[in-house]
Amino acid sequence: MLSRFKKIRFLLVFLLFLLAVRVYSIQSVSGEDYTVAAALQRFRNVEIYSERGDILDRNGIKLTNRGVQPILVIQPDSLLSSAPGLRLVSDILNVSQDVLRANLSKSRLPYTAAISKGQAKAIADADLEGLGVVDVWVRNDSQTLAPHILGYVNEKGDEGLSGLEKSYQGTLSRGGGVYAGVLADASDSVMLNYGYRIWNTLGVERLNIKTTLDYHMQTIVEDTMDRMVEKGAVVIVDILNGDILAIASRPGFNPATINRYLNDEDQPLFNRALGEYTPGSIFKIVTAAAALEKGILPTLTFDCPGYVEFGGLKMKCWTYNSGGHGTLNMAQGFSESCNAYFINLGQEVGKDEILNMAEKLGIGRKTGLYRQGVDEPTGLLPNGSDYPSAAEIGNIAIGQGDLLVSPIQAANMTAVIANGGILNRLNLVDCIVNDRGERIRNINEPSWERVISKETATSLQGMMLMTVENGTGGRASIQGYGGSAGKTGSAETGWVKDDREILHAWFAGYFPIDVPRYAMCVFIEDGRSGAISAAPVFAEISARIMDMGY
Repeated sequence: MLSRFKKIRFLLVFLLFLLAVRVYSIQSVSGEDYTVAAALQRFRNVEIYSERGDILDRNGIKLTNRGVQPILVIQPDSLLSSAPGLRLVSDILNVSQDVLRANLSKSRLPYTAAISKGQAKAIADADLEGLGVVDVWVRNDSQTLAPHILGYVNEKGDEGLSGLEKSYQGTLSRGGGVYAGVLADASDSVMLNYGYRIWNTLGVERLNIKTTLDYHMQTIVEDTMDRMVEKGAVVIVDILNGDILAIASRPGFNPATINRYLNDEDQPLFNRALGEYTPGSIFKIVTAAAALEKGILPTLTFDCPGYVEFGGLKMKCWTYNSGGHGTLNMAQGFSESCNAYFINLGQEVGKDEILNMAEKLGIGRKTGLYRQGVDEPTGLLPNGSDYPSAAEIGNIAIGQGDLLVSPIQAANMTAVIANGGILNRLNLVDCIVNDRGERIRNINEPSWERVISKETATSLQGMMLMTVENGTGGRASIQGYGGSAGKTGSAETGWVKDDREILHAWFAGYFPIDVPRYAMCVFIEDGRSGAISAAPVFAEISARIMDMGY
C-alpha cells in the first residue's frame, strides 16, 4: 500500500513539474508569439508591409529591397473631422475631397497610400492629427537588376509569381509585417475611444537566397545592353566552377509594374538568355572539336571557291560574291568562318560524331540550373538515327538546320574550351543564408566532367584567338585589358521582315587570354552579323570588367 502511495505522489509531482515547464515555455519562450496573436485577434487591422527574405549576390549585396517607400497611414475618424487634414491629403493624393471623404467613410479601418518622399515631408511638416508615415522596403523597381531571373511578386509583396521569387517562395516568405489597426470588442465593433495603433511583427529571422551573380558585373552588363542591345541576351560564366556571374535579357521590364508588359509584342517578359535559337557559325566550335577528337589534323586544307555544290545545290560561303577564300587549313577556316571549309570538314567528320560532340559540350541537354529552380531549355539536336544527305551534314556542320542552342548553353560550351576541356554543371543559386550571413543550406552541388582532351581544347583556343586577332572577331578585341578569344556567328532564321532576311548575331568568347577566367556569350536577336552586332558588345563588357580589376 505504501509503495502504491509513493508511486502516485511521484506521478503527481512529475505532472506538476511538466505543468511548470509548460507555463514557463508559454510565458518566456512563446509569450511574444501569443501576445502578437492575441493582439491580431483583438484588432481589426490593415497590413501595411509584408516582410520577405532578400535575394543576394555572391558577396551578400542585396538585389532586392534596395529602395524605401513612404506609406501614408490615415486614421479615418480623425481626418474626417479635420478640414485642414482633408485638404492636405486631397492635394497630396490628387483626389477630390468628396472622393476622399467617401473612401474614408466606407470603413473605420486605417487607410493607406504610397506617397513620395517630398509628400512625406509635407505631411510631417503639417503635424496634423490622424496622419502618419511609415517607411517600408520596396521589393523591386525599375532599377532592379536581373529581373528575368529574380522574377516578381504580387501587389501585396507576399507571394512570388515568377523566377527565383516563385521557386523559393517557401524560403523567402518567412518574416513579419507592419500593421495599422483599431481595437474591436467581442462583437467586432470598432472601439474608437481606444484610438488607432501601428505595430509590427518584425524581428522574425528571415531566410535569404544567395546567388552566384556578381552585383558589379551584372550592373556593367545591363548598362552596356541598355546602350547597345535592343533585343538579345548576355551570359557570363566563371570557367573554373560554372558559376553564372551575370545574366541579362533585353528588352527589360520593371517588375513593379508587370501588367503594362503582358501584351507587348516585343515580349520583354521573355528571358532570351534561356531562349532557344539557331546557333549559326558558333557551332563550328563543335564541328572543329569533333574533327580534332577524331584525329583529323588542323593542317587539313580545303579550297573555298565561295560555295560547295551537292547535286546542283549550291551551299554558299559568305565570300561567294568575291570568289571565295581560296585554300585554307582548319585554323584559317575557323577564324574566317568559312562555310565551304566546314561543310567539307563535316563530310570528313560525319553527322553522328558532330552530334555526339555537341551533346558532350552541353547542347541538347540541360545545364543543371533546373536543379536550382530555374526553368531551362534543353536546346535541340537533329535525330541521329537516319541516313543524312551530304547537304544535311554540311548544314549541321555550319550550325544551320534542326539545331537550337540557348545563350546560356553557348556560354558553357565556350567555358569548356577556355578551361581546357572540362564541362561544369552551371550554378545560379549558391545557398540559403540568414540575416547574419550564416549558411543554412547549400543549394549548389558542383559537378564536372572532362569532355574533350586538353590538346583539343588548346588547339581550339588558338583558333579562337586567331579569330579575334586576324579574323571575323576583330571587334571583340580588348588589347590592353588582357586580350580575348572567341567565335562569331550569324544564323539564318528563315524569317523575313520588311523585305530583308532576319539574322541572329552571336559572339561566344572568353577573357583574359593568358589566364582565362570568364566565358561570355552575346546574342543579338535580328542583328546584322556576329562580327558587327555582337562582338562590340562583348568587347565593351569584358574591357569594363577587366578595368574594374576583376
